[in-house]
Amino acid sequence: MKLSDRKIDLKVREEGGWVRNIPECGDLELKVRGSGNRDWARLEQKLIAAVPRQRRTNGLEPEDRLRINSILVRDCSLLDWRGIENGTGEPLPYSKEAAAQYLTDPQYEAFVWACVWAAGVVAEQGQAEIEDDVKN
Repeated sequence: MKLSDRKIDLKVREEGGWVRNIPECGDLELKVRGSGNRDWARLEQKLIAAVPRQRRTNGLEPEDRLRINSILVRDCSLLDWRGIENGTGEPLPYSKEAAAQYLTDPQYEAFVWACVWAAGVVAEQGQAEIEDDVKN
């Protein structure tokens, strides 16, 4: 393996990039900062430390993991979206308020995990992949 083939674009991880073809999400596109960006890493550490010790001794409980990921996406990753519609089929423009509503409602857990998946893609994206995305 050539390590140079695995280099990531740190600027995109910090500033964000668009992700398409999110599994099981149709034409949803998300602009996200990569997981592990500076803000994400700091906040994740604080949120995990705030979980009572008995709930994190053998790893986080699923509800704690979901809550923490929702906060991380809301506060440190999600920047924009395309392809989300309101109840009448109209495009729903991105806003921090709308994002917070969906990310904190347990009924939209699949959206949280889609955002986490997209943030992981951006975190690992190399320069060549980013250039291919721009061309497409």
